[in-house]
Amino acid sequence: MDIEEFYDNWNPEEFPDYIKILMEFADRLIKNEIKKLLVEEPKFVLDCGCGFGAFYELTKDHNTLYLDISFYQLKKFKIKEKKICSNMLYLPFKNEVFDLILCINVLEHVNYKRALEEMFRVLKKGGRIIVVVINKNRLINEEIFTEFKIYHQPLSIKDFYNINFYTSVYFLPSFFKILPSRILKVFLKYWIFVDRFLSKLFKDKGLFLIIEMVKK
Repeated sequence: MDIEEFYDNWNPEEFPDYIKILMEFADRLIKNEIKKLLVEEPKFVLDCGCGFGAFYELTKDHNTLYLDISFYQLKKFKIKEKKICSNMLYLPFKNEVFDLILCINVLEHVNYKRALEEMFRVLKKGGRIIVVVINKNRLINEEIFTEFKIYHQPLSIKDFYNINFYTSVYFLPSFFKILPSRILKVFLKYWIFVDRFLSKLFKDKGLFLIIEMVKK
């Protein structure tokens, strides 16, 4: 199954409650970290691999284009304009167009070297790329984020360049997912503080690696 077919049939709404709760928790951790990197308002943004818009709140107040390979996921995205169905390995843009590119939970499913080349090509000098990937050197393995029916290659900090900043999040041991959904939700409200502490202690060992790169 190729990546387009996989995401054309990907419906998180049908997942068991505990999976949806853990996905929402992971998204919250990621959003909190990326928001810290968006202090300066970018003029033109590309959300590369936007899916159905799980991270829309990060860019909704900016001039943003939303690109994804799955037409089905773009149809589910609640906005009606500024959506492009295209392959990120062949971005349909001229050189040096964007001030900021977000690429969240995508690179591990594609030829990441080619994807990085394309994103840097369409990025202005001094512009930034913020990526989130499954961390090859993670301390915790949560199979709902790491077991896929499509190509999936976790990456490490060594796979990137022009790095300006990096951190990692999600240190939740897998066995906590056996908790009843109602209790799990309450537990995660407190675990978020533990996760922040572990993120500082083990900067590159969380399940999700967050990296900011700058085009020189």
